[in-house]
Amino acid sequence: MRKSGLFALLIIFSIGFFTACERNDDEPVLPKTEISRLYVSFFDVKTDDLEDPYNNIGVFDPAHAEQFLKPFEYNSGVMEGAGIYFDPFAGKVFQGSLRDQSIKSFSVNSQGAVGTGSTFRDSTLLYQRDLVYDHSSKNLYVSDNLSESIYVYFQALNRNGNIRPNKKFKLSGQPWGLYLQGDTTSGDSLFIVMAGASAEVQLLENLTKIDSGDVTASKKIKIAGATDLRGISYSNRLNTLFLTDFGSGKVYIIENAREAFNTQATITPTRVIGGAQTQMQTPIDISVDDREDKLLMYVIDRQSKKLLRFKVSDDGNVAPQAIYNQFALTPVSIYIDAR
Repeated sequence: MRKSGLFALLIIFSIGFFTACERNDDEPVLPKTEISRLYVSFFDVKTDDLEDPYNNIGVFDPAHAEQFLKPFEYNSGVMEGAGIYFDPFAGKVFQGSLRDQSIKSFSVNSQGAVGTGSTFRDSTLLYQRDLVYDHSSKNLYVSDNLSESIYVYFQALNRNGNIRPNKKFKLSGQPWGLYLQGDTTSGDSLFIVMAGASAEVQLLENLTKIDSGDVTASKKIKIAGATDLRGISYSNRLNTLFLTDFGSGKVYIIENAREAFNTQATITPTRVIGGAQTQMQTPIDISVDDREDKLLMYVIDRQSKKLLRFKVSDDGNVAPQAIYNQFALTPVSIYIDAR
């Protein structure tokens, strides 16, 4: 009886152990070696059709190196690059093409090389700015500041040719930067930066349940002192929101972000990074590596054509931890794949 009891305990322990170690479906499979790849989308287009086109995707790998190494470069074939996004579940990178009114998706192998791609075009997509992909619903969300809308494309990885959006959310304001926070329990949330004088960030919750038409944000906040917000990143682990101000050359860091949205008020940032030492002039996008042993912010500056890396804990007029200032092209969007 004693042996039987011990055997039963071992079975219970084993079940408990494997249950505790089971991977959440919302988490990508962890690689054998850590990944820190920063994808950059460039805007420029060659004016001479006889010349080779620009390489308009850059990949910094690893992005957390003490000093930035020269990025790997790829010709994606887009005309006037817009938003860029990588999905680790699908192993695909998405890039918007402003002039072509199209979206391209490319395969990325285990070494990080950008490969072949597919394209769909939507002639109603007037002035796209950013995009995010939800692996759970297979929906792609694209911001268009001219139409003041978010375009939604179902089964985005299977689309090609000329298409129309499956849904279109008409908002109050000009949407620019997007950040998708997946949550299978309470529903996905989409953080939306409103460009221009509104100094506003809107939050759409339970995205898949929203119908086309005029959409009122579930929650929204205004950022005290902001002049023209563009880029956005969010850390669910840190519950912290990161924003770039294109107009004033600053980065705003808002801790306890979820609680801030519950107030739906004007929020004073927890910390503000700005000043001559930061080398920021027109920061247009931001992406954050919130792993406990990294805690890094990557900022792309359009006017100076620089990539700047700061610590998440930075505050005030501080020098970047690392700088890359050798871009020949104009960067407009970044995304960090950090696992």
